[in-house]
Amino acid sequence: MLLLTTLAGGARAQDGGHFDGQYVGEMTLTRAISGDCTRPPLGATYPLTIAGGVFRFKYVPRFDTNLTGRVDGNGNFKATAQLHHGIATMTGHTDGLTLTAQIQSPSCEYSYTAKY
Repeated sequence: MLLLTTLAGGARAQDGGHFDGQYVGEMTLTRAISGDCTRPPLGATYPLTIAGGVFRFKYVPRFDTNLTGRVDGNGNFKATAQLHHGIATMTGHTDGLTLTAQIQSPSCEYSYTAKY
């Protein structure tokens, strides 16, 4: 029985499920590439949810796009979403307590830092 419990726990760790939870963080405009970039309002927070090893983040400052991707067993994640004029990409890492990510669109780059 102990062996089955150990194996089940290992499978969960591999699917990123041990990072599940609601993270809340702030975004910072780090670079305007071209065009109009929206600077997030001072003090605004943005939720990111991880459930079953899948993360969901609503990218609202400019495009109102939902980014969805998988979290690997090491806490790394990446997602892309098609926009009207290109692609938005979010890449990052979590240790289960803090989460950091970079978001890049054709016109802007943001950093995102959140706590569980």
